[in-house]
Amino acid sequence: MHCSYLTWLRSTFLHLPRSTGQWWSGGSFPLLGLLLLMMTQASCQSTSTQGTATLAIPVKLQVLQSDKVANSSEFVGTLESAEKVDLRPETQGRITEVLVQPGDRVAQGEPILTIQPGQTLPQLEGAQAGVGVAQANQRATVDQVRVAEKNLEVAQTELASSRASHNLSKTNFDRAAFLLSQGAIGQYDYDRAKTELEIAGNRVAAAQTKVAAAQASVSQAKSVVGQANAGIRQAQAQVDAAAVSVGFKQVLAPITGTVGEVFVKVGDTVSTAQTITNIVQNDALDLRLSVPSSRLTQLRKGLTVELIDPTSRQRISTGQINFISPSVDATAQVVLVKARFPNRNGGLRNGQYVEARIIWDRGSGVLIPTNAVLQVSGKSFAYVAETDNSQGQTRLVARMRPLTLGEIQAQSYEVIKGLKPGENVVVSGILRLRDGVPIQPES
Repeated sequence: MHCSYLTWLRSTFLHLPRSTGQWWSGGSFPLLGLLLLMMTQASCQSTSTQGTATLAIPVKLQVLQSDKVANSSEFVGTLESAEKVDLRPETQGRITEVLVQPGDRVAQGEPILTIQPGQTLPQLEGAQAGVGVAQANQRATVDQVRVAEKNLEVAQTELASSRASHNLSKTNFDRAAFLLSQGAIGQYDYDRAKTELEIAGNRVAAAQTKVAAAQASVSQAKSVVGQANAGIRQAQAQVDAAAVSVGFKQVLAPITGTVGEVFVKVGDTVSTAQTITNIVQNDALDLRLSVPSSRLTQLRKGLTVELIDPTSRQRISTGQINFISPSVDATAQVVLVKARFPNRNGGLRNGQYVEARIIWDRGSGVLIPTNAVLQVSGKSFAYVAETDNSQGQTRLVARMRPLTLGEIQAQSYEVIKGLKPGENVVVSGILRLRDGVPIQPES
């Protein structure tokens, strides 16, 4: 009311005529107007300030609770496909049709392109002729085996006959020796029996030599037959390969996946050593991480690894360590670690650089929402709701509390120091607050 009266008085004064009267022409009347103007402004501002000081700011509060806190480390790594194939043709020739485009999804066995084989029919015919020659050689060696076996039979027959003659000569010699000792025959008959025994023994030795030679001939002939059979198999394999080349006109996808860049076009001539495209299977990706060797005692298969969005710091995928290199990089003193991530929605790409977090273990701790943290000059603060009785009345005020924070986890920071479970923190409108300002909790 007092402010309104002074405002009216100032307005009345300002609308008085300034051209007549001694009040205006004197020196004291302008001074009185200035005094009224200053009193009006001061009184109104004081009233306004007192009204503002008693007004509580509406905010939302959250009670801090003990929660699971992860002990983790962040790294930067590269994603690679769990399965990738560089596709090469199995025969040389000219491309007549390309059936896919880069980025196409293909199934295993699906045609990629068509090739007109070159110089394959003459190769097939030459291989078939080689089979004929090998078969003819094999037949000739089989005939040689038969001849050798026949000669062996003859030699064995001669050996048997010579042994029989030797046995008879031995009997005759023994009889002659007995008769000579009895004086029934003369020295001549004895010498003749002895000579016949020696001749029979020589015949047995000759027959044995002949049998051994015949057996060697059979073995050699059979060895040649084996070589001839191997020659036939080799020639037939060449025929089969040439036949595949002649009939092989389509290059098929060996795995299910996404087609990468196609390096050839219709009309190009390709060879078996040339990469025509690659197929990447992005359904699962492996993240390559270089972990310091000081962490070796903590590394183990199955540890949880989280992919982190670099902008929002939110988790975008979760995987597990499935490979730990058995050796340490001697220069960098790091260990290669791989973690596999599912990628059914195709949001990740082969060769992509990502940020990741390895969860070493989990324990109890306090987490505070990220929207409750105020950053001032590189330091972290939070407003805590406290009861204040200093103004003669009980009211709820916001107290600014310095914090020591750990790693960000989902949408919260780990609190290392500054807060404890059960405390109420302000989670909305923190930019409108200052230390000690009254607050009104919103439902």
